[in-house]
Amino acid sequence: MSNAGWMVKPFKDCVEKIIDHRGKTPKKLEMSWGNGDILALSANNVKNGKIDTEVEAYYGSEELYNKWMTTGDLEKGDVVMTMEAPLGNVTQIPDSNKYILSQRVAAFKTIPEIESDYLRYYLSSNVFQNLLDRFSTGTTAKGISQKNLRTLHISYPSSLKEQQKIAAILSSVDEAIEKTEQIIEQTETVKKGLMQQLLMKGIEHTDFKNSPFGQIPTNWELLKVNDFAVVDYGISEAVSNNTDPSIGIPIITGANITLDGKLDMSKKVYINKRDQERFKLRNGDLLFNWRSGSQHHVGKTAIFNLDEDYTFASFILKIRVNNECNNKFYYYLLNYLKSIQYFSKDTSVQVNFKLNASSFRELLLIKPPLEEQREISLRIDSIYEKIEFEKAKVNKLNEIKKGLMQQLLTGKVRVPLDDKEEVSS
Repeated sequence: MSNAGWMVKPFKDCVEKIIDHRGKTPKKLEMSWGNGDILALSANNVKNGKIDTEVEAYYGSEELYNKWMTTGDLEKGDVVMTMEAPLGNVTQIPDSNKYILSQRVAAFKTIPEIESDYLRYYLSSNVFQNLLDRFSTGTTAKGISQKNLRTLHISYPSSLKEQQKIAAILSSVDEAIEKTEQIIEQTETVKKGLMQQLLMKGIEHTDFKNSPFGQIPTNWELLKVNDFAVVDYGISEAVSNNTDPSIGIPIITGANITLDGKLDMSKKVYINKRDQERFKLRNGDLLFNWRSGSQHHVGKTAIFNLDEDYTFASFILKIRVNNECNNKFYYYLLNYLKSIQYFSKDTSVQVNFKLNASSFRELLLIKPPLEEQREISLRIDSIYEKIEFEKAKVNKLNEIKKGLMQQLLTGKVRVPLDDKEEVSS
């Protein structure tokens, strides 16, 4: 016992049953997936505390279910954890539907003295996740044996009411996170429609003409990129191991540009500074990833907006638009065109995952009047700001949850059991 009313037991003494069908396959049962609607719950489907069927999911028949789930059915509230690849993702069975417990997951039925909601949060905590990592095996794909899992210790208040209150507090934060994520998802949907409307149809136009992009306003121009921007390759040199800042200045590579068009400099590599003007970056330059090992990365574009000296690598094109163009407009346009796979229409992109400088300079793009470019950018900015605001709320809520889990699941802070009691620590 770690403090008054707080228990510590090995995992095996905290559960009545562990259901683990690792290694079982339909083929071994002389059957196959399909012919039914019972979800086969695998490690791929346990993400972010939920059951995710948006990823690849398999379904089985009633006959397969009966042959497979021979050690007991899953019930609402049972705790499920991934046992390998990835290790330690946790959720609960959310309803009374049937589930086939499939690859790389195990389910736990708790003893009467432990609330399943509490166990779910405890298994997700840093305390337990660190234990999992410590007793795991494997390098590229970590996993834990049932033998090792049974020895890991679980800490919990002896009062079921206190367990329930802890779970309720953490659940309320989860609900706030989920609601905010729904707002983000809805706003992202609005953003897609708004960008298509603004970037292709403009603001309050009534006359349109045909173009490679469909109908666009009559007064918009169609120009080659070379007619309104200077396009340069970056430095061609292997830099992946150059992590020492004393080498020179940071060099931006394709890995520093996220798929949603942001610069992520959390991992920097360095190169000796070059004097050539074409390798220098100014605030407002666009950085276009023209070549990648994946077609999905070709076309991702960021705006350079950093204070210190940087340069850029050869798989990135620097695009510097002239004073008749708004760089933010073309930032949004290029990322929008990537999202609709416009660049993939080029044969070289389909085959080699690249769109080189020569091809890019000849690319036709739209050019609205400058004032309209600015207004379009401002309108898109506003919805991006809304999304970033909501994402910041999610990050803050996750930090709050992390702190609460650290305090409540270790007994450092105790929750009152009635209105007269004070929290002790």
